[in-house]
Amino acid sequence: MRRLILEVSEKELTKIGVELPQFGKIKSLEFVYFLKQDPEEFAAIAQVEFTDSTPKVEDLLAGGFLVEAQVLEREKNGGYIIFMRGGPSLSSVLNFVGIESGYLFPPLGIGDGKVKISFLGSEVQVKEFLERIDVLGIRYRVVLLADASFSPISPLNDLTEKQRDVLLTAYKLGYYDIPRKITSEELAKKLNLVDSTVVEHLRKAEQRLIRHLIEQ
Repeated sequence: MRRLILEVSEKELTKIGVELPQFGKIKSLEFVYFLKQDPEEFAAIAQVEFTDSTPKVEDLLAGGFLVEAQVLEREKNGGYIIFMRGGPSLSSVLNFVGIESGYLFPPLGIGDGKVKISFLGSEVQVKEFLERIDVLGIRYRVVLLADASFSPISPLNDLTEKQRDVLLTAYKLGYYDIPRKITSEELAKKLNLVDSTVVEHLRKAEQRLIRHLIEQ
């Protein structure tokens, strides 16, 4: 598995019809964790800084990109940790540019007129992703291209062995791919567990990872 991080100007994205007018009042926004990401909907935790000293989180709903925005925490630097839900999902962006495999992954966000895009996939998928962007004529800067690996201080170490096994198996079998390659029921059969147990392990693992990200 390879990890690619690109930096693209917002103006470059207009070449493929992607505009971000609803983020005019935002100084920076970064998705730190995706709770859901499929063709119909996405839900995520994001760090947001507003340009206005007295922002209204409801302003994020302008433009129709989001259907829900809720403040979870106010940070010391004046920023916010926000739960966001909207649709269609970010996967539609990949589909629009002709990418049918791999998926977007944090860090992903905007700031200072630039968009940071993180893509996860096999070596072939990453190559196809870059080739497709080149065909579209989008200028970009490669920030990182490396093997995706977990460090010794990975938050995965905070999970129980069963939670970690279920989460990693779900990841390897495409549960978090766009579109999803395996359902929770199918995943449960692979693990010789009942569906409700698999879902519970995934939710608890995701909750611990979210807590780690927010606290950090």
